[in-house]
Amino acid sequence: MVDEADPTDDVDGHTRLLETRIGRGVIALIIAVGSFGILAPNLPASAVRDEIAGWWGPAEDIGLIQDWAVFSPTPRSDSIDVRARIEYVDGTTEIWDIPEFDPGFGAYRQYRWHKFQERIRLDNRESFWPSFAQWIAYEHVHDGVEPASVTLIRRWIEHDPLTAGGRTTDSGWNEFEFYTWEGSQ
Repeated sequence: MVDEADPTDDVDGHTRLLETRIGRGVIALIIAVGSFGILAPNLPASAVRDEIAGWWGPAEDIGLIQDWAVFSPTPRSDSIDVRARIEYVDGTTEIWDIPEFDPGFGAYRQYRWHKFQERIRLDNRESFWPSFAQWIAYEHVHDGVEPASVTLIRRWIEHDPLTAGGRTTDSGWNEFEFYTWEGSQ
């Protein structure tokens, strides 16, 4: 008769530990402490968070704390915009605005355009205005009709604080023409 091998001979120590009540308790404790170390410091500011604030020193030491202080406590109180007025040789006009993209992956392109408009409108970016206006002109040749001029316009609206009803009393868009490209340039 052949001796059969004991099935527990191939089991490693970790697996054997998990098969015991003490082992499962140790693993549950590790998971609970780890979860607390990640979740508790990231709670929103509250009395509960203040009471347990001293308990997550080890989580700070190993870098599990997310510091949300990077976000501004006072957001911008105005909206800015750059648009262009395109005047064609036939006398018609068209307004160009920053392109809109789909809310999914297009949001990344939209963000880049918004960062671009924040910078292109600044006076210290004056060297970029001619090429930007020329690009708009190049993109807006329709049926052989070319733009005669492209005027870049800064727009902004100053937002008043919200009223008690949650509404604002914004006064409307302000505009300033800051560069004009002539087609003969």
